[in-house]
Amino acid sequence: MTGAMTGAMTSGQRLRILVNAINDNAQPRGPDRYLIALIGQLVALPTPPEIHLLHAPWQPFFDHCDLGDGGRRSVIAAPRRPAERLIWQATAFARLANALPVGLVFLPNLIWTPGLRRPSVLTAHDLLQFRRPEKFGLAKAALLRPVIRRALARATRVIAVSQFTADDIARFAPVAPDRLSVIHEGGPLVQPRPAQLNKGTDGPLFLFVGKIERTKNVGLLIRAFLASQSLAAMGARLVIVGPDGNASAEIAPLLAQAGDRVQRPGFLPDADLDQLYARCRGFVFPSTAEGFGLVVLEAMARGAPVIAAAATSLPEVVGDAGLLVPPDDAAALQAAMERLAQDADLAARLSDAGYRRLAGFSWQRAAEQTMDVMLAAAREVVH
Repeated sequence: MTGAMTGAMTSGQRLRILVNAINDNAQPRGPDRYLIALIGQLVALPTPPEIHLLHAPWQPFFDHCDLGDGGRRSVIAAPRRPAERLIWQATAFARLANALPVGLVFLPNLIWTPGLRRPSVLTAHDLLQFRRPEKFGLAKAALLRPVIRRALARATRVIAVSQFTADDIARFAPVAPDRLSVIHEGGPLVQPRPAQLNKGTDGPLFLFVGKIERTKNVGLLIRAFLASQSLAAMGARLVIVGPDGNASAEIAPLLAQAGDRVQRPGFLPDADLDQLYARCRGFVFPSTAEGFGLVVLEAMARGAPVIAAAATSLPEVVGDAGLLVPPDDAAALQAAMERLAQDADLAARLSDAGYRRLAGFSWQRAAEQTMDVMLAAAREVVH
């Protein structure tokens, strides 16, 4: 079946893109920050697309997204429960997209749209349902795996945000090489560390930012931190920022044991988080399940020295600009924090290295490459 290309781009016209941003996040998480940053650069291209953004009522952070000249947004009351939303995406959304005059549908996540009669570009952030099913629950991951395979097979073109994710696609849900592109995410603008925030009598501060999930290894981080007599003697503190997840109950006894040495303020506004990034001796991210790890670049952009697990996509992002430790190794993680706490010169070198590393991740370049993929997809006929 061939879909009518009512909104396709012809000579001299701009490509009309329908963007499906609907998920269940009430606060912006990785895929949302990816989309907001990418759209901001797409509309700044010399020949920008016309963007029609769909989001849900519980996603007000998209209200401030710059859609450029001719852009529009629609707030859609889609189901919020994942199972019901999956069905909605596969049926009601496909009908909506088919009725609109657009040349391309952009799916910034693993969304299955079997009835869609428009060319589509889908971004795969990770395939952790295959690699780390316990992150989602074994039963849920088992249900999602065939849906993800179908979503990848149905998309006209697929973007992987890292080579690691592209390799997982090849392993778990193969996509023809000419349909798959690796496009790294970009990093935020550099924010030099205010010198006055790096001085004072307080002990070194370590920072974690992310959802409190088992795969993020927050419990391991707390145990490694509390096990260090050296860090305790220095008056070191650990701050854990992020929403509740499947490890929240597990870390509660550790937090009670830690007293004020480990603080968990929950979700913080950007201004408060920036202060922590600027003050911390190290940003510690021992996650073992990342498709990219945008938060690592956000730490680097603020001059925070990075300690990360040598797992999944993180070595690809961190490179030689941080201390990489073996995954799930509490002793190695403890040693890395002690080393960074005791060596101010090392912290300064890693801060500078992070700024240099950040230059290799550009949202402008990501938007240019994504637009090339979109234009190629829009020229194809949907069968």
